[in-house]
Amino acid sequence: MKELKTKKKVDIDVPITATSVGLIFIFVAFMVVKPTTTLNAINAAFDFTTTWLGSFMLVFLFAVLMVNAFFVFSKYGDIKLGEGEPEYSMGSYIAMMALAALASAALFWSFTEWANYYMDPPLGLEPFSREAAELSLGYSFFHWGLATQSLYVVVGTAIAYAYYVKKVPLMRVSTVCEAMMGNYKHKKLLGKIIDVVCIFGIVGGLGCTLGLAVPLISGALVRVFGIEINFAIQVTIVLVIAAIFTFTSFIGTDKGMKNLSNFSAGLCILFLIYEFIVGPTEFIMKNTVNSIGLMLNNYPRMSLFTDPIANGGFPEAWTIYFWAFALNYTALMGVFVAKISKGRTIRELTLSCLFGVTAGVVFLFAINGSFAIHSEITGKVFVTEAVARGQGETAIYQIMNLIPGGVLLPIIYMIMAVGFVASSLDAASLSLAQTTTKSLDESGDTHPIQRVFWCIILTLVPLSVMFAKADFSALKTVSIVVSVPFMFVVIFMGVVLIKWFKQHEEHYMNEDISAKDGSAKNVAG
Repeated sequence: MKELKTKKKVDIDVPITATSVGLIFIFVAFMVVKPTTTLNAINAAFDFTTTWLGSFMLVFLFAVLMVNAFFVFSKYGDIKLGEGEPEYSMGSYIAMMALAALASAALFWSFTEWANYYMDPPLGLEPFSREAAELSLGYSFFHWGLATQSLYVVVGTAIAYAYYVKKVPLMRVSTVCEAMMGNYKHKKLLGKIIDVVCIFGIVGGLGCTLGLAVPLISGALVRVFGIEINFAIQVTIVLVIAAIFTFTSFIGTDKGMKNLSNFSAGLCILFLIYEFIVGPTEFIMKNTVNSIGLMLNNYPRMSLFTDPIANGGFPEAWTIYFWAFALNYTALMGVFVAKISKGRTIRELTLSCLFGVTAGVVFLFAINGSFAIHSEITGKVFVTEAVARGQGETAIYQIMNLIPGGVLLPIIYMIMAVGFVASSLDAASLSLAQTTTKSLDESGDTHPIQRVFWCIILTLVPLSVMFAKADFSALKTVSIVVSVPFMFVVIFMGVVLIKWFKQHEEHYMNEDISAKDGSAKNVAG
């Protein structure tokens, strides 16, 4: 039986925390002292990883999606994760998962990602061809949709089942894995390694997310107020975002992130509806339906495309990179999804994360991406040229100039960007606190100070990179490389989880048989 505690003090796992944070800042120091050597070494490690594990990763993600289908259609989908009713409405539940998974990156890439597939298309298509243009948005749906979310479902379900049903004492990937290992003598050592990998991946990846949100927000400031962006302004942007997610994290998920996510998601929906109505409505509808059809028609080929003959590098640069980056988020999202899923069934969790979040992705990318494609093909905004120059945010605000709204639209988009990235970092601080705590209160929460501590670390990492004038891409890439072996953890958790489901069924079948035998004896008596 899980021990329930009322939190009276901070109960942090100091050795794991110190080791993980120390490794991150040591790496930042290497980027400062030997930037070129460090970047080359990290790129070489990433190339080696994608070369030797890339094909396996494609098969792995496709198989994980099939496991999600098993969760939905099998009898185990009825298993309830914890007692009582769900803590959050379905709208809040999906909004929190979506904003935690997407961050501000989705706001940027929803306008610009298709341009990369148009200029350098997959599946043997000609660059800048009609076929490449038509498939480009469908590839964005593919990369941000079902496969990515399926990872979060498996780990989130494993942690939720372990905590709420098996009564494992912590919502911690390592603790769940140790419980799954049974009497294996080296499980504590493996658990500590898993913790370090999880923390390094979350802090490295999410720290970069905060730093990389700065150009998108800066673009709005330039467009609306004509402010000249300098280093002080960039630091101020980071600190403002940090203040928001630190506050919401401190007051807790119920009062903090739920309200922030609901507000940001609601604002985004209103923005997209307005954009749809006053933009090229007919083209957006036609292109969205066409893109969904092309994605569904090509889904198996997209999932397993390795380009062995031409060897043009598309799978490594995009699909495999996306899957590796999703692994970077898997521990974070697994813990977070488990935390907010109390009272849900496994089927509800799976469908909400898999199709609820994917529906949000399609809605966002369909309207923004289709508008951007229309702007390109009509010659109103040359998105591909801006993306090729690394100035995608400039194209975004040029597209906004095409519709009524004046300075209001960039302001709204800036607020959305802040809300998206703050929600994601809020989820990160919660997951990190869960990963480094030694005990939870009766609500499954950590001490607020532990969440605030991780908010500070998530702020210091990008600030350190900025002050050191180092390359964000190096930290992002190394966090991805470190997280790639996590797919073996996912495989292990998925296999044992299904075994647990079978044991669950046998347990309740035996209880039913005992109850019937008891009733029969009473009748006979």
